[in-house]
Amino acid sequence: MRLARSITAVSAAAFASIAMSTATAAAEPVVVTETPVTIFQLPAHSLVVSGLVVPGIHAAAVTAASPEPGHVTFAAPTRPEVCATTFGGALVRIDYLNIATGNAGTVTVRPCENFLEPTPTRATANTGSGPVVFSVGLTGTAYRPTAGQPSIPGVGTFTAP
Repeated sequence: MRLARSITAVSAAAFASIAMSTATAAAEPVVVTETPVTIFQLPAHSLVVSGLVVPGIHAAAVTAASPEPGHVTFAAPTRPEVCATTFGGALVRIDYLNIATGNAGTVTVRPCENFLEPTPTRATANTGSGPVVFSVGLTGTAYRPTAGQPSIPGVGTFTAP
């Protein structure tokens, strides 16, 4: 009798363990892996001034990753202390051209994550596979039209997978 109870208890525990692991596996989000893309660039530069009227220069560098062949996700992340200057509220505009396929377009990203602006912090573009050249410019928003100004545009190149 004791053996039957022990077997029943062990099988119930095993069944509960399997049910919990299945429920946990179903609840986990699907993670899309992106392949980093090496970029050679001269970033866009902006004159920034802090609240203490201390001037500086910020280089708005672009990063890229490829979620699938022919598509590239652009971003231009920056440090929080830069977002607390006159650069806060600036947008980074990326104009790209695939030399092999002729695919061209523009994406705009927001470098400051905590700034209230509907522009995304990352944008995926259909660049096509092959060599891509791009230019980077800094623009303001409707809320802060002079954010990130004065600035100098940047250029770069990479090979899209």
